[in-house]
Amino acid sequence: MGDKPFEVIISIGKENTLEWLGEIPPNVEVKNWVNQIEILKRADVFISHCGMNSVNESLYFGVPLVTFPQHSEEGLVAKRVIDLGAGIPLRKNDPDLIDKAVQELLTNKSYKEKARKIGEGFRRSGGAKRAATFILEVIDKEKN
Repeated sequence: MGDKPFEVIISIGKENTLEWLGEIPPNVEVKNWVNQIEILKRADVFISHCGMNSVNESLYFGVPLVTFPQHSEEGLVAKRVIDLGAGIPLRKNDPDLIDKAVQELLTNKSYKEKARKIGEGFRRSGGAKRAATFILEVIDKEKN
């Protein structure tokens, strides 16, 4: 991504060191940790392993995904993102395929539109407070 006309932010986790990446291009920022919410508020594309929280956060902010699951449960989440039209799969860790996937999400606006609509649904649902109220209402009905 070093030769691309956009900013790239990579989070490598706390266990990894920056040195193993070698020379970092000027348009690429590599951190052990980032505030994912703040990044997603301004991101155009998210390349993700497809953990449930990461996907929900991405879609909440209307950011389409390049899905690259590492475990079976992440594969199920990735499949749902793809089925909903809010992302595309990355079949293997290959620079050309990564570039192609990112370019597809940036140029085909249908992915962004689908992600945005899902995010609107998330925001309309009422969040954790509404979920807790609903659960308590169900419990109360069961008691009576």
